[in-house]
Amino acid sequence: MDTAGMPRLLSGLPQTYGGSAGESIIAVLEYPVKSDSTLLFERLTLIQREAPGVEVVTDEGRREVLASVGLMKRDVSHSVLGDTLAIRLLTPLNPIHGNDTINQLQSQYLKRIVRRVVDFVVESYELAAIHVRLHPLYFLLRWLKPKLALMPSMTRLFWWLDSRDGSGEAFLSQVLARVRAALDVAAREEGLLQKAGELYALNPSRVLQARVSVPKPRLKLPFNPQVVKVVKEPRLAVDALRLILAEVQTREPLRLENLNPDEWAYVQTMRGLQRISQDEPLIEAVKKHLSLGDSTVKIDRKGSLLNSTYLLQIYDDGAVKDKLFVKRYFSWTDVKWVAAKLWAMPLRNFYFSPATRMSNEIFFLNYLAEKRFRVPHVVYLSWEEKALVEDAIEGYNLTEAWTRERARLDEGLLERITVGAGEMLASLHEQGLVVGDCKSDNFMVSQASNEIWLVDLEQAALRGDQSWDLSELILYMGHYLDLYEAERYASLIARGYLSKGRPEVVESALDGKFQLAMLPWTPIWTQVWMLRSVERELRR
Repeated sequence: MDTAGMPRLLSGLPQTYGGSAGESIIAVLEYPVKSDSTLLFERLTLIQREAPGVEVVTDEGRREVLASVGLMKRDVSHSVLGDTLAIRLLTPLNPIHGNDTINQLQSQYLKRIVRRVVDFVVESYELAAIHVRLHPLYFLLRWLKPKLALMPSMTRLFWWLDSRDGSGEAFLSQVLARVRAALDVAAREEGLLQKAGELYALNPSRVLQARVSVPKPRLKLPFNPQVVKVVKEPRLAVDALRLILAEVQTREPLRLENLNPDEWAYVQTMRGLQRISQDEPLIEAVKKHLSLGDSTVKIDRKGSLLNSTYLLQIYDDGAVKDKLFVKRYFSWTDVKWVAAKLWAMPLRNFYFSPATRMSNEIFFLNYLAEKRFRVPHVVYLSWEEKALVEDAIEGYNLTEAWTRERARLDEGLLERITVGAGEMLASLHEQGLVVGDCKSDNFMVSQASNEIWLVDLEQAALRGDQSWDLSELILYMGHYLDLYEAERYASLIARGYLSKGRPEVVESALDGKFQLAMLPWTPIWTQVWMLRSVERELRR
């Protein structure tokens, strides 16, 4: 960075430091700060000394921080000072002395930041984190914003993050170049990330490993800053307080509300890259993302009053141009089938969190699309509103095929559809997946082609009891059918499954524990008739 013409308050090695015997200067760096409208360069001097500590020296408006290099290393690695020292390594610093030491400390700090931000993204977006794309500025803002919120006086070190007059652009570019270099190392050497053009994607294997591993019970807080270890090392509290008070000023040069990390995070959809942060209402955001302009959007609620699904019909010049399906993820207290789900909890660990259910659906829709399964494409999503927009499948589901649509369907077509649903479930299980909430409602039949599509994957998982899937798919329908129809339906599902799946899964689906779980929904005598037909298919 060219700093010619900019004021330097200090020159050469520190004149304010009068060290004692055995102490020596290890590194010196400068960084720009703003006090009101005045641009100043302050200095951090790292000293080799036995007793760790921090001093702040001010002389005629000049400020210099002197700290032991050991304390700086501990703040870099473990935030023992709440990052009040280490955070200065994220400024557009200029090394004066000890360049190698400064580079080593900065590299170590940036590696730690990258690891923590990656962990944060996995915790926040879960399986959907695989489809998130991150700009280098996301990593910087995600790390800095919560810390500056706790220590607002230190925003004077980062005025260049929101320099609307352009005076901070060169400083921001300098810092981002270092962040990008650290991200490249994380992608090349540590396997945390993958390059995605100018953005970065999380390594899918790391996301999957974090998702399937057993989480340790802990309180989830965004970037617990470890402000000070007051109990064990009370002196650190004094040093951290000294640094914070040294930054107190008359006016805050940076507004934290202007620093939104999510403006630099994106998610990949089938219709392009979408910014995660959005201020518009959902419908307006969808129109903007799809470049629909002044197109008219008609909204139709699907299902009963408690359902959270909608059909969007987009009109252009009076004709339907596109149809989209919107799903809102509410708390399960708003869902009518929650009692049956709670009853079945000992057999299936259902996901309750709206964020987790949405994340699951995004991941499995994309995953199965890559495996060439017929699933809807993700068009748009809103993390804030917990809403997912998909291509609409025009047709009817398997439940409707056996009830509402039964009178108009050819018997041969009804049989092929039902057998096909069993075949699709077996093919999913061969990929090692479980649907989790495997109702007949989730198998859609295209009106145009009679092809079967799988929808509603919010309870899907990478491991689990496949027999529960099959048992639920069979027994759920018994709620709607008489004994003869229920028997025939169960036989066709089992026949389709056995044509591509493992017989032991079908045998396990006959277990009485599944019948007990479905009792609130399907009468026991209907279940008996259905399972007898499944046994006959096994003996064929």
